[in-house]
Amino acid sequence: MKFYIAIASLLLLFGCSSMNTNVSSLASHKVNEGAYTILVSTGQPGLDKIIYEIAYLEIGQLIDINEKEDLIGQSGKLEITFTSTPESAFIGSGTTVGSAYASTNGWYYGNGYWGGTGYASGTSTTIASGSAFTWQNSTMLMTLRDKEGNRLWTADYQYKGGWEMSGWVVNTPDEAGRLCVKRLKKRMEADLFM
Repeated sequence: MKFYIAIASLLLLFGCSSMNTNVSSLASHKVNEGAYTILVSTGQPGLDKIIYEIAYLEIGQLIDINEKEDLIGQSGKLEITFTSTPESAFIGSGTTVGSAYASTNGWYYGNGYWGGTGYASGTSTTIASGSAFTWQNSTMLMTLRDKEGNRLWTADYQYKGGWEMSGWVVNTPDEAGRLCVKRLKKRMEADLFM
């Protein structure tokens, strides 16, 4: 019981999730003009693809999506930058966590990288002994631009998984990315389409 009280106390220190958005005065006139290319950058090729597909499914319900590379320069853009780090509270001792190295250059647009390439080396994460409650702390930035590059809508979402009930089931970066995209889609819909 003391462990759970200690965890709850620590979570209060971390703060809660927050979202800030900015809507341009141009947004109401330009948001429905043409298609948008989703561009994703996470620093990890596998995660780029996952976030892209989630955004395609969710945001594609609100705007037309372009997936043709030769039309990227002529379309609007939805730029998504995402990072997520695990946090843990351990029970027991002798815990070892290893990290992975991955890198990308350019934006993933659904069929490859625009302006660069992506690659990843070996990955591993292990917990040698004991048990842990693990959650994700994530940041997702979304910027919707028209085909001229004007910013129409910007969102900054800071997800603090240790503070929310969702933190009990959102334990990996792809799960955190899915949650962030869904929450930002709801906010985009409220800000631009209602």
